[in-house]
Amino acid sequence: MVYNWHTMNTGNIRKSILKHLDFIVFDLIILELSYFIATWYYSRSHYVLANIGTSAFRRQMLALFISLAVSLALEEPYKHILRRTKWAELGKMIQHTLFLAMTDVVLLFFIHDIGITSRLVTAYMWIIYTAADYLVRLVWKRVIRNYFIHRREANRQIVICTDHYNMEAAVNGILSKDFRDYDICGVFLSDYDPVTDKNTEISEVPVRGNTDDMMDYVTHHWTDDVILSLRDQAELSAELTQRLETAGVSVHSVVLNFYGSEESTEYHVEKLGTLIAVSQLKREIPLYEWVMKKIMDIVGGIIGCILTGIIFIFIAPLIYMKSPGPIFFVQDRVGRNGKVFKMYKFRSMYMDAEERKKELMEKNQMSDGMMFKMEDDPRIIGSEKKDRNGNPKGIGNFIRNTSLDEFPQFFNVLKGDMSLVGTRPPTLDEWAKYSEHHRKRLSMRPGITGLWQVSGRSEITDFEKIVELDSRYIDNWTIAMDIRILFRTIGMVLSRKGAK
Repeated sequence: MVYNWHTMNTGNIRKSILKHLDFIVFDLIILELSYFIATWYYSRSHYVLANIGTSAFRRQMLALFISLAVSLALEEPYKHILRRTKWAELGKMIQHTLFLAMTDVVLLFFIHDIGITSRLVTAYMWIIYTAADYLVRLVWKRVIRNYFIHRREANRQIVICTDHYNMEAAVNGILSKDFRDYDICGVFLSDYDPVTDKNTEISEVPVRGNTDDMMDYVTHHWTDDVILSLRDQAELSAELTQRLETAGVSVHSVVLNFYGSEESTEYHVEKLGTLIAVSQLKREIPLYEWVMKKIMDIVGGIIGCILTGIIFIFIAPLIYMKSPGPIFFVQDRVGRNGKVFKMYKFRSMYMDAEERKKELMEKNQMSDGMMFKMEDDPRIIGSEKKDRNGNPKGIGNFIRNTSLDEFPQFFNVLKGDMSLVGTRPPTLDEWAKYSEHHRKRLSMRPGITGLWQVSGRSEITDFEKIVELDSRYIDNWTIAMDIRILFRTIGMVLSRKGAK
């Protein structure tokens, strides 16, 4: 499976604008009208009629227009709009409004108008816009449904050529689109049986004959497109494609059919060199969320590097005095899609830690041996020193318990090897033990923290549970989830929970 983290391009944006031009026009009119009504109502109630028509008023009108344009480029607010239920539409409408509001605030900040517009006007505007646009969307979608399904004649007539094995999936796959401007006028079977197949139907679409009957039909009847679903009959498919092209008929060859699939996988056709390929995408991440994650990483990386420098001043001498050698521990780790990178940490273990690890493997708390975890690890600097309860209290234990050893990883974040939030990057020896389903952990950039770290990592001794948590994070990732994990991580670090 492929996780596409940067999918929008100019062609997609242009296609989306043309496809949803009616909704865009409604949005723009309602957005500008909402601001006008909110300003008029505020001016009327406060006897300040000069608010309308001022230069600040015009600049805000322009800022709202730009905000909607930015939304089209980054947010994809109209994707699958005709398929949404009214509750799904309400959720999307609120999300769209919040995005517009944040973009508008940023624009006003840069043109120094952030404090000019009344907060009441702003509140009125976004309430009016959300309610009005939501109602207009519901009404307009109902109009479109009635127009396409009940009243409008199909613009195109299509024919399907398939076989018994694929016929139901092919027909139902074409019929699955709720709002279509075409009719299926017949099905033709490569393995047609004149005895059993005559006068039969597939989902109310008539079966009309074999491939020769199809060529005769398209020659003498209105036919705009032919769908070939003959995946196991390459020679026949090539022959029919040639004959149909000669006849001047548009041909579409089915290379993949996922009708009825419960998977959320998306498919895209793209050109790779001289090849046309169907790309299977497990998730398609909207560009605006990808950009927000990148911004969070850059800002967080800069702040983290500054804090790392401050921490270095205090703990570097302590590390060196207890265990002379490098202050930083550098280790090869496996990043996104198996790319190996150098990960940095403050050294909390003695210099011979890696050699001693082999001797301690029998004390590994991870039952399957996929990772190494040990209570009271003797390799930690100063761990031989105990408190009154017998717990180690060396400088290395302090660094690990407070997660200070992780701070140099902010350099990895700035370099692009890691993210603030992601999956834990495995070591090379851990990677060598992976099974196929473990590989999914590498489909996303690794992070300093993640869902496993905030789910009580010290108590989890089953690697499959870690894989389950990482898979859940990857499948359900949103920028809001990252923010929640970051706040939970800060709370755990301050309370010294989860790290040992």
